Amino acid sequence: MDFIQNALIYTSLFLAIYFQVFLFLTYIGWREHKDDLPGFASEDALPSVSIMVPCYNEESTVVGTIESLLASHYPKSKLKIVVIDDGSKDGTWVNVQPFAHNSQVVLLQKKNEGSKFAALNFGLRHVTTDIVGCLDADSSVDSFAIRNSVQWFSRDDVGGVVPSMVIDNPKSIMQHMQKVEYEIATYLKQVLHQLESLYVAPGPLTLFRKKVFDTLGEYKEAHHTEDLEIALRMQIAGMRLVHSKESLVYTKGPRTWPALLKQRIRWTYGFIKNVQDYRAYLFSAQLGDLSFFILPFAIISLIVAVLMLPFTVWQIVVPIVTTVQRILTVGFHFSQPSFDIFSIPNQGYAWLGYFGLLFLVFSLVIGRRIILKQKLLSFDLLTTLIYPFFASWWTLRSLWNAIWSKKSSWR
Repeated sequence: MDFIQNALIYTSLFLAIYFQVFLFLTYIGWREHKDDLPGFASEDALPSVSIMVPCYNEESTVVGTIESLLASHYPKSKLKIVVIDDGSKDGTWVNVQPFAHNSQVVLLQKKNEGSKFAALNFGLRHVTTDIVGCLDADSSVDSFAIRNSVQWFSRDDVGGVVPSMVIDNPKSIMQHMQKVEYEIATYLKQVLHQLESLYVAPGPLTLFRKKVFDTLGEYKEAHHTEDLEIALRMQIAGMRLVHSKESLVYTKGPRTWPALLKQRIRWTYGFIKNVQDYRAYLFSAQLGDLSFFILPFAIISLIVAVLMLPFTVWQIVVPIVTTVQRILTVGFHFSQPSFDIFSIPNQGYAWLGYFGLLFLVFSLVIGRRIILKQKLLSFDLLTTLIYPFFASWWTLRSLWNAIWSKKSSWR
């Protein structure tokens, strides 16, 4: 048992160090050799854009979403907002009626079919612009987000543009935890952008050339993760997906643990099943780094997250149990605390934790301070201490569901 444990720990340690050093060197390389982005010379040259807003029971947020899009610094004659009421049972349809006479807004209504992809495909059939994207009805955009993303389409090789996502005004512990997570994800998107290995085109304001769908077909159900599947399909077709770090999208994020758990099980389950669907492209020269490096390491990280959970819990529980047993046996005795450098844990799992902490700090400095231009130190950093336990739990549940093909529900 000790041999298996040590083999797992040291293998995980090696892979973690190797992977993070690789990401660091890639990011440094990007900083020194940034992509040439010519941009559009004038407003007249800007392409026409449609933003689809699928809604299901979003009466409290959809108006703010539409208003944020209308406030965008983009030529009004070239920006359409296509609102799709996906069979809402609340006041969503009533609340969007004040926009019915706005020439920029198109209001559509359909029967709910149980998944977002159907609403997006319904909207696509009403889109005639050069560029099309989606914005979730609980999100809002920075006024320059669309313009910043569209500039990437001045390059002929770009088929889609992914934004930077920020948790807006977090209130609960779960939302504060996601805020830090999204800031780290901004750094990772920049690295994957450099590797041309972005494998998710998130719902909040990823923009596409309309010809992507004309060529590849509409969204697929894709285990309730159509944003991941379309990104993989684009990569396979040789259509480039890039990250616009200046394009900020503000989203709420699940507020409670049950809601967050349900979302992350759907995301992780969808990743596993989509990779399984496209397994023929793993270790294929056609997808380069995405196939040989990024997807395999993502799979390995899921397995390691699950296997490391019991070891981490064990290292926490054993000292507590030992202390309680000692108190019950000999009573409580207070002793002066002392520090001894040789008492610092130096086992493999400890070094894995130290390195993980170093990576976390490095990622936050880049994501929060350098890219997003936000202050580095804040209360929500404390949530990084509990994040691994939550992440391991939803990963475990997702793997279990994937093994038994227990499909996650959309809502």
